[in-house]
Amino acid sequence: MKAYPSWARAAARHAAVLCMAATAFASGAARAAGPAGTYPDHPVRLIVTYSPGGAFDFIGRLLAKGLQDLWGQAVVVENRPGASGAIGADLVARAKPDGLTLLIGSAGPVVVVPFLRDSLPYDPLKDLQPVAMTAIIPNVLVVGAKSRYHTFKELLDDARARPGQIDYASSGRGDSHQMSMEHMMRATGVRLNEIPYKGGAPAVVAVSSGEVSAAWLAVSTALPLIQTGQVRPLAVSTNVRVPDLPGVPTVAESGYPGFEVIYWIGVMGPANMPPAVLRKLQADLRKVYDTREYRDNIEKTGNMMRFGDAEEYGRVIRADYARNKQLLAP
Repeated sequence: MKAYPSWARAAARHAAVLCMAATAFASGAARAAGPAGTYPDHPVRLIVTYSPGGAFDFIGRLLAKGLQDLWGQAVVVENRPGASGAIGADLVARAKPDGLTLLIGSAGPVVVVPFLRDSLPYDPLKDLQPVAMTAIIPNVLVVGAKSRYHTFKELLDDARARPGQIDYASSGRGDSHQMSMEHMMRATGVRLNEIPYKGGAPAVVAVSSGEVSAAWLAVSTALPLIQTGQVRPLAVSTNVRVPDLPGVPTVAESGYPGFEVIYWIGVMGPANMPPAVLRKLQADLRKVYDTREYRDNIEKTGNMMRFGDAEEYGRVIRADYARNKQLLAP
């Protein structure tokens, strides 16, 4: 099983201490970002909308360490889980647009949650500014080791013959498992039956034990199960093959050109940040992205490198928002 480095595990254990530190400096005297040449001239808060220990937290701490090394200025990771990421996203949306409060941007609070709640205190397209996309989390469709399905086509053929009778595991409406399956079903025209579980771990157990027929899982989650023979991979959600699973075809290769469902990770800030600050942030994130330390840690945890500047990142967000609106909006 792939392990996070010791510094990341230690950082996660001390998340509460860091959160207290972030609160302390945030409650101090009013801050003002200096000229672009001196940015950042105060500690920077990096808000992670999930609990310590997961992929988003890990990548957030990796970016924070790289920026802190580059700037010689504290970059404090602050975990603000809850409401499927909306609590942390709202905090950043309401922050002063000085580049000193940033968000580890993920699909949940930006392009999924808006269609699952009657209202949100922020508008993800108007109140949050994309800075740079720095990685993606690829998903893989798996079945249990004893499943009769050995290829993506076999699963689809059976699903067409028995519409709605093949079960799949999710951890609730709008989660990555369920969204990947919904997009797959729309692209292929098949219909599977969702079995929601209370969290990702029970969903993983359900597919590996054969309690359900299939599930989409993050590659980082599925890899240990694939390597130990507990599940069998059928297809990946990216438009290119995943380096850790070179023998597993993409959905696009399996007869559905253009199919890609990715879960991106990047950095966002409040809307209306000064252009000079935005440019410096983007350039410095690229420098961190280009380091061997960042690349090695991303790749060894089953994630994939992908950089997008503010313009490209914004296009990805808007496209996902529109696609999910079609899928989820009442």
